[in-house]
Amino acid sequence: MYLDLRNYKLFKSDNNKDGLKFTIVPNILEYVKKNNCNIFKIIVSSNSSLDNVKEKITHDFNVDVLSVKKHGKYKDLIINKEYEYLDIVPKSTNKKSALEFLSSYLKINSKDVLAIGDNLNDIDMLKNVGISVAVNNAYDEVKKIAKHITNAPVEKGAFAEAIFKFL
Repeated sequence: MYLDLRNYKLFKSDNNKDGLKFTIVPNILEYVKKNNCNIFKIIVSSNSSLDNVKEKITHDFNVDVLSVKKHGKYKDLIINKEYEYLDIVPKSTNKKSALEFLSSYLKINSKDVLAIGDNLNDIDMLKNVGISVAVNNAYDEVKKIAKHITNAPVEKGAFAEAIFKFL
């Protein structure tokens, strides 16, 4: 098991630049308990099932855990691997609530907000905005709730396509 191998590979040459530091640990749950870490976000990835980890972490910590499988058409092309990962955040912390807070702070009606998503953790956010866009290679569940789908996949400029279309 490894802690977010994808991002580790993307940023390892930049380790410690801008204060970002990756630590490889044999057991994330023991590490968090032993070091009394505040959990803001943890990504745990594995080539095998993470059901036991998900069950244990939701029992031991006050967090929400989303399980995402990167298999088949959802294979991670950046590291060319299939795997499963857990997206672990404090209870009630999600993109929907962050966007609601930001909209309220900026005094922008949610009907005037554009949100772009590709992953399962984007679904609630996309349901609560005026312009919801899924990128072309998003999970099918995301595409089903989005009002618009880009022509391009994320790695070929989908976010830019959506922004230029709705500017």
